Amino acid sequence: MTLYYIITFLFLGVFIFFGDSWIPNKQVNDTLHELAIGAFGALLGMAINTIINLRSKLWVCFLAATIYRNQHIRVSAAYIFKINIDGKCLLVKGRNIDQLQPVGGVYKRLPDSSRLFQDLEILDDKCIPICDTTRQDLRIRVKGKYLHKFLQWFDSNQDREISHWREFCEELIRTHILDSNVFPLINYKFLHRNPLYIHYSAFYECPEILIHEVYELLPTESQVTSLRHLLQTEQLGSKFRWVTEDAIKRLGYLPDNTKPFAIAEHTISLFDKEFKIK
Repeated sequence: MTLYYIITFLFLGVFIFFGDSWIPNKQVNDTLHELAIGAFGALLGMAINTIINLRSKLWVCFLAATIYRNQHIRVSAAYIFKINIDGKCLLVKGRNIDQLQPVGGVYKRLPDSSRLFQDLEILDDKCIPICDTTRQDLRIRVKGKYLHKFLQWFDSNQDREISHWREFCEELIRTHILDSNVFPLINYKFLHRNPLYIHYSAFYECPEILIHEVYELLPTESQVTSLRHLLQTEQLGSKFRWVTEDAIKRLGYLPDNTKPFAIAEHTISLFDKEFKIK
């Protein structure tokens, strides 16, 4: 499809600048010339818009293919939920780190992706023990020269998890924070994906890319009632906490500079679509 657009774009450009003598009938020639200019402009606009939208991805893939060509880049691809009631967001305690974070977690790949992962020499995350819970998580290490192919595969949605119910269920339903009778199903909408960039992770001691997709829960009336009840009955020491946007952006610090709880840094991306880990 891309090749088709390129060929059409080049043909229109040649016709506009050199096609005056191609068609003897001046009226027909002028009409086609005007149509060609319109089509050329539309394709040029599409090309510019595509470049603007993909500029970060193109830059990251360029860096990966050059500077990090034979280095392993750690990639973690996850989704998180914005659950907002009466100006507060529902956060849950992390499983491995004592901090609050949004409901959600890493995507998983499906078994049919194994051949591709072998071809791209993709390795599991060396710092996360592999068990039944973490097996096939999209926390992986990929050489820079293969990064663009991995991202193409991820964006294709092929042979990977595309539903976002699993982590919602594991963190809120199975923990009995929410009632399964009230939340047998959920509706939600896509908000944004954080910018694609490479940063150095001191913890993992390697270049890293974090992909966070943010979804907003769209609760039914009965689910709103349940969430509001959860907000009003919150107790200290619970597995969850309702936190204001200001407290999230301060990562748990209150106006008096006290910090009663820690908040994971990526939580800020619930409100800031341009957020990057520093």
